[in-house]
Amino acid sequence: MWFIGKIRELYRIESAARALEHTERHALRQLQAPPLWALLQTRAEELRPKLLPQSIMGKAVNYFLNEYKALQGYLRDGRFEIDNNLIENAIRPTAVGRRRWLFIGHPRTGWRSAVIYSLLLSCRHRGINPQNYLSDVLGRLPSTKITEIHQLLPGHWKPAPPAHSA
Repeated sequence: MWFIGKIRELYRIESAARALEHTERHALRQLQAPPLWALLQTRAEELRPKLLPQSIMGKAVNYFLNEYKALQGYLRDGRFEIDNNLIENAIRPTAVGRRRWLFIGHPRTGWRSAVIYSLLLSCRHRGINPQNYLSDVLGRLPSTKITEIHQLLPGHWKPAPPAHSA
């Protein structure tokens, strides 16, 4: 339970940091999170020799210590999340639909479906209406230079100004 309590404290920091700008989020994390990480590491190192490596706790402690630096990756940049829950939640419908889509057809069809699905999820994540996005982008795509195509991605997209009627 001690470990869970410390991890809960890390998530409390994240909860407080969520509304902040990336630079402020980074500063708050740098101030509050490293002491908790150090406590977690010290406790795990103390426990490791007392645990059977194949026990559940032994596996958890070994994983934690082996992945310690990677687990702290979110501390390097305020844009990073502490976990990958956003991605996991975004791909859950894909995982659930995997059986339904088993017979999607030709392999190229699956790849194209994945691209479209990624675009639509990116729109949803950014609060963009997917129908408006696709209508606008598909109309502009033929006249967009290849060097400017990135401007049509959901993260950079700005709707075309409405056409004036005469």
